[in-house]
Amino acid sequence: MKSSPQLVQRTQVPAAPTLLGPGDVLTRLRGHRRGPVHIIDPFKVPQEEAVEKAKILDDLGYPALILASTDYESFESRMDPYIAAIKEASSLPVLLHFPPRKGLGFPLARGADAVMLPALLGSRDDYYVWKSYLETLVNLPGLSESWPELLLTVALTFGEDDKTGDLLGTVPVATTTTEQIDQYIAVTRSFGFHMVYLYSRYTQVPSDVVRHFRRRLHPDQILFVSGNVRRREHVTAYLEAGADYVGFAGALEQGDWRSTLGEITAGRP
Repeated sequence: MKSSPQLVQRTQVPAAPTLLGPGDVLTRLRGHRRGPVHIIDPFKVPQEEAVEKAKILDDLGYPALILASTDYESFESRMDPYIAAIKEASSLPVLLHFPPRKGLGFPLARGADAVMLPALLGSRDDYYVWKSYLETLVNLPGLSESWPELLLTVALTFGEDDKTGDLLGTVPVATTTTEQIDQYIAVTRSFGFHMVYLYSRYTQVPSDVVRHFRRRLHPDQILFVSGNVRRREHVTAYLEAGADYVGFAGALEQGDWRSTLGEITAGRP
């Protein structure tokens, strides 16, 4: 009687991040109190300033620090020491949020705790909708010995944004009716995305849109809102509309950023 052939694993496969259950960062974000989150552009903000901000944010009890930029060059040489300096000075999880590039996928850097992988459902180019996910998974084992946590994210833009549109093929979400928004929400729920990221480069995401998303998303799906958040009242309005986290970046890209940070952080729920 012939025995069944045995499959032998001859190549070592790197341990992959789990997508079947929440990792440490996602669990932290789901359990942390709602509020503001600072976003730093590492290609604008000097490393020393980023380290000082991370220390203060850590002391203030922020949930995480996001490093993000639409434009980037020499990614690894810039980001590896940048993240290492932040991690040495702060206990905050560091999240990456950068667009992918064809041929490479999403950029990664050593030391990052998680990477937000945006599916740009409003893009005319299907690479930025979903194919960039596959390219990242193909290339990642050769780029890093340790996998960061992967946060599957629906990213949508609001208001005119030629910069993002030219680079990533995005079309702003229509807000005159909820038809398109409801389609995106249905995809978000049915595909089990971890979070939704709503962004406006030159204006602000309407609060009623945020409210509509929150009512229809699964309770475990995190809702981020960002874009032109410069005062505490902006944060408060989005939290009252149902956002879990309100991202702010440019508000601290000026000399008196410490006072602005104090004002934005004051009175958090």
